[in-house]
Amino acid sequence: MTTNISSYNLSERQVQLDLSVLPYDFEENVKTLSEQARQAWNDVQDLEASACPDNKAQITITMHPSFASQIYFPEEFLLVMGLDCVGVRQVQCFPRDTSSCDTEDGEITVALVCVGKRQDIQAIPGKLEKVVSDTLVGKQIRTIESIEAVSIYDRLDIPNDYFEDHFLVGVYVTPGKTIEESKEDFKNYAQKNDLEVHPNFLVDKDGVFYVLLRGARYKLDAIGDYAYTFCVRVPPLKKA
Repeated sequence: MTTNISSYNLSERQVQLDLSVLPYDFEENVKTLSEQARQAWNDVQDLEASACPDNKAQITITMHPSFASQIYFPEEFLLVMGLDCVGVRQVQCFPRDTSSCDTEDGEITVALVCVGKRQDIQAIPGKLEKVVSDTLVGKQIRTIESIEAVSIYDRLDIPNDYFEDHFLVGVYVTPGKTIEESKEDFKNYAQKNDLEVHPNFLVDKDGVFYVLLRGARYKLDAIGDYAYTFCVRVPPLKKA
């Protein structure tokens, strides 16, 4: 599930973060998130430059389940880290502050899908260490569960028994650009990887636009690396 970030009413939110209920200690979470951000940087630094328009890559910021509501959206944290949130996915996790969960599948929370310049992703650990604990950004840090890169395995959902050459690709709109402009950027990238985007098919749903892609399956890894890819799936009419 993905949600359009524009549905978050940021301008009107009034949030007072109560220090007594914040799940993580500031210094401990700075250390944890810094280590995770370094791993995320290791994952994105090797991406092909063509997959990173304007040198941007995708990472996720997962919120602690108790702070999954849109009123806790860490706008100031993302601003300081140089990240743009392009979407929100519902995910399940096992919070680090508890030894057990109500279900074997963990607890429901949200992952903020963000894009940022690779140099800004590399700089996250250093920026984290400079944040003052009693500021709003410092408090927001204590509500974050994890920082992670997004792999092709997170984006590609194609059954092993699917042998067609048509695929449905969901793409996030590039911040500051229209859907048509974002589609054109994606089409050019796909063509460079010997994949063809259908010229007329375009569906906009929940903050993601969908296009039909045609080409060899082994070429899809390049689509999975693209900074604004949300998912690659089997077209509905192609399902068995």
